[in-house]
Amino acid sequence: MEDESPPVACSLNQTNLAERTARWQALAARALRQAAPTRDGVRLVFAAGPGVAAELESLAALERECCAFAAWSVHAGPAQVTLDVTAGSEEAVTAVRSLFPEIPTATPNAAP
Repeated sequence: MEDESPPVACSLNQTNLAERTARWQALAARALRQAAPTRDGVRLVFAAGPGVAAELESLAALERECCAFAAWSVHAGPAQVTLDVTAGSEEAVTAVRSLFPEIPTATPNAAP
């Protein structure tokens, strides 16, 4: 039986990758409060503020297209907006974590 999982790769070209990276960096500079590895990916917590949830939802939707090997889930609350990025294989989890260099590389002992 052949594995039907999407390849662990990003489909963006260099120009689009640079633009996307700039958007992530701008959002992080404005609102990122916490970034941590989870057992199967990463969790980023942003302060809720004008446009933060909308930008995070937009970026997550774009990432679902180019990095389909991971699940991108946004949860908005009154004080914070959380992004959980999860993957199903060790290779994919490593790739997810490499997308966010501000996150420590240590793997936590417990699930989120």
